[in-house]
Amino acid sequence: MKKINFLIGIIIFLFVFFNLSFFYLSIKLSDEISFYEKKIENIHHENINLEKKLSEISSLEYAKKTASNFGLTEKPKIYFLENLKYALVVKE
Repeated sequence: MKKINFLIGIIIFLFVFFNLSFFYLSIKLSDEISFYEKKIENIHHENINLEKKLSEISSLEYAKKTASNFGLTEKPKIYFLENLKYALVVKE
């Protein structure tokens, strides 16, 4: 009878030990999940900011500002030739 009680005690001790170790591992995993969720959230915000910058760069207003910086705002003078029916652009 003492051997059976001893075996039951060892089994209960092992169950408690494994239960505590699984509990510790689950806490550790939850911390890692929280870390990666925060990292994903930061990447998401960075992605939103990059999309805003891309939309600003691809807008016509940005193209107009860039053209004015390079001095490309002057419209060319176009002369039409009646006989040939083509447009001629004169660069001055």
